[in-house]
Amino acid sequence: MIVTENVVKIVLERLENMGFKVEQIHKEVEEAVEECKSFCNHRSKYEIYEKFVIEEDRVVIENLKVLKGETVSKSLKGSEYILAGVITLGKDIEEKGKEFFERGEYTKGLIWDIVSNVFLEKFTLDFWEDMKKKVETYGKKITPPLFPGSGWDIENQAAVVELAGAKEIGVGLNESFNMVPAKSVSFICGIGDSVQSCEITSTCDTCPFVNCIYRKNIMSNKLGEKEYKITVYHEGKERVIMAREGENLFFVLSKNGIYLPNSCGGNRVCGKCRVKLDKVGQVSKEEAYFLSKHDIENGVRLACFVEIYDDLRVEVLYKERGARILTDRGLEDTDVFNLDSRISIKDVIATLPNLEDQKDFLCRLKKLGEKDFKVPLKLLKKLPSYFEEEKNLKLVIRGNELIDIKDAGMKGEYGIAIDIGTTTIVAYLYDLDSGKEISLYSSLNPQRSFGADVISRIEYAMKDEKGFFTLHSMLVEEINKAVSKFSQKDGIRSDEIYEIVAVGNPTMIHMLLGVEVKNLAISPYVPTFTSSIEIKARDLGININEEAYLITLPLLSAYVGADTIAAVLATNMDREEEITLLIDIGTNGEMVLGNKDRMVATSAAAGPAFEGGGITFGMPAVEGAIDRVDMKKNPPYSTIGGKKPKGICGSGIVDAIAEFLRHGIIDRTGRFLKEEGIFRERMSVYNEEDAFLIGEGIYITQKDIRQIQMAKGAIRAGVEIMMEEMGIKFEDIKKVRLAGGFGNYISPESAVEIGLIPKELKDRISQVGNSAGKGAIMCLLSEKEFERARALKEKIKYIELSIYPDFQKKFIEGMYF
Repeated sequence: MIVTENVVKIVLERLENMGFKVEQIHKEVEEAVEECKSFCNHRSKYEIYEKFVIEEDRVVIENLKVLKGETVSKSLKGSEYILAGVITLGKDIEEKGKEFFERGEYTKGLIWDIVSNVFLEKFTLDFWEDMKKKVETYGKKITPPLFPGSGWDIENQAAVVELAGAKEIGVGLNESFNMVPAKSVSFICGIGDSVQSCEITSTCDTCPFVNCIYRKNIMSNKLGEKEYKITVYHEGKERVIMAREGENLFFVLSKNGIYLPNSCGGNRVCGKCRVKLDKVGQVSKEEAYFLSKHDIENGVRLACFVEIYDDLRVEVLYKERGARILTDRGLEDTDVFNLDSRISIKDVIATLPNLEDQKDFLCRLKKLGEKDFKVPLKLLKKLPSYFEEEKNLKLVIRGNELIDIKDAGMKGEYGIAIDIGTTTIVAYLYDLDSGKEISLYSSLNPQRSFGADVISRIEYAMKDEKGFFTLHSMLVEEINKAVSKFSQKDGIRSDEIYEIVAVGNPTMIHMLLGVEVKNLAISPYVPTFTSSIEIKARDLGININEEAYLITLPLLSAYVGADTIAAVLATNMDREEEITLLIDIGTNGEMVLGNKDRMVATSAAAGPAFEGGGITFGMPAVEGAIDRVDMKKNPPYSTIGGKKPKGICGSGIVDAIAEFLRHGIIDRTGRFLKEEGIFRERMSVYNEEDAFLIGEGIYITQKDIRQIQMAKGAIRAGVEIMMEEMGIKFEDIKKVRLAGGFGNYISPESAVEIGLIPKELKDRISQVGNSAGKGAIMCLLSEKEFERARALKEKIKYIELSIYPDFQKKFIEGMYF
């Protein structure tokens, strides 16, 4: 029985955690809960099995279905019976939610989604409570539900669904092992005299749906008033940080600028934020999954699992290494366009006023400048001082606005073009008068502390009260670091920098400007703006000339941004007769296909796998990362900087899988062939997964291969759908341009081998480096190029892959090697 008041309370709590003012939407939530009841077609189906074998790392039921992993074996230990269950709310409730989004009623759609999730949780917990009472009448106990995808490999969902007989109630799976209808859940329970049982209540802190995007984050728990001293040892330095009682160590360190490697943003999924503590405390089985016995005995913990209730000494085990950041010199001699920056200089002579010539100073200035420009208040206040004596002056004019007045002897008018990537940031300093590059600054994006991909960062922004401000401030501070570096290294004054042109994906651009991002992560994924934005840099706290501007190139959609527009500009796709395919493979694969007559673009959710995220031993492209794999060599790998291997980055993973295919280590489905091939001795098991030893304790697991398959399947499907939209075949594509850091370092041969790029295009591939940065430079130095970028926004048609009926089919086909 669903109690309306309880559901309303839980929904409001989750909306409040996302930053909503719940008093304004309380009535809307109540109405949604009542309406949701009428659309809810709640059904459940379960089967109980008594013939099964529980082994160390799997459970075999009636010699038919296998549930894999130590997790399920431990959970079902001591069971006399196994229950496989499925619960669904039906498809009507899901379709109703989609209608809200299609009509543009995003808040209603979001509320509906949360309400239906709470209903599903309630029905699941009610089912379990009823079953618990039944088995207790027989003197038995029942384990808590174990859900595929929640600390247990989601691929097991296929077996659970079949064991439960889910087809009888219209429930199935898609190619990603997710439930269809989406508002459905599957689970396994053990029943017996000696199984471990517990009490379950439906709150965010104890709810079994740990991957729910509306879940109250662990950092949002109510904190105590008491403060504790955290002494941090990192790279030979000691630092003391104060933390409140109950705060999560991962977020305490991240908010204080101490980077911990991670790909999940502190959501307890990736197992990479390792620290060493002087007080270990209790280690949960969820955390122990990521740690060895030796780790635990030596005080190693995952920071995301540690809540602070005492003074702590923390050693950060990660050592920052030199990152491999793509920093092409900006423009080449072959890059030809007219130099016509928006900043112009007018040399004038200030003449003294007299009784016969009493024109005001502003009129005098405009007459000297031969233009009726706007004058900012700060410069207006200083005008009299410029006419105290006859002297030569330089007027710095941007469009129809005067932005600076300086003595004629002061030379130097500069601008910055900056490419803000999810992983890296590259800034170029240019002389606006000569068009020459003066300097370059590069760094890793400081936001990476909160996740390897934009979705993790958006979730952090939504869940933490100060999360969005933190992420915004990090980008502003990084730009100010670049400005400071330019000033110190190149001897320029920061007030001589008059313009910044910024490119990046839509999330980075929104965050830079301080514009809300949560709609980018919620269907139907609508950005706040897509046009070019032009603001005073000072409004963001950027320390350049007080009247200087920051401008951004336009966006195409929520996931195809200014960096893609800049890349098209730099590669001249829009001016060529031949059809070109441009691919920027990162956490979100952006692609453009076309020529001067027509262009289409799309994005594919590749996830962070190609940048090392979500991979067992994955890491960014920094010193010590395996970046090349060749099984014919000894050792069969090379590392960045020639250092001892610490993990593997994206180009190394693609190489490894290509080598697996060449040597028959995996088949076309990606499955390890353990009993075949000349490298059988390297086959092993790591964390309950079949794995292949690359070397020095670095493994590629079966799960890692699946991650790459999912990523490349999405990109391959995107390419094929764009081709259909254009009405062309592979032979019509004359050029393939790989852009961005990963595109520059990946082996084209390996990309073709694994099917990331169709084999038909093998001989047409070129790597174009940081084309986004180059496009930003072109727009900094040329108003005509900037207008061209604006025109591209209207010329390029964006394709939303999810609405194409054939996408799922092409996606599945694209997963095969």
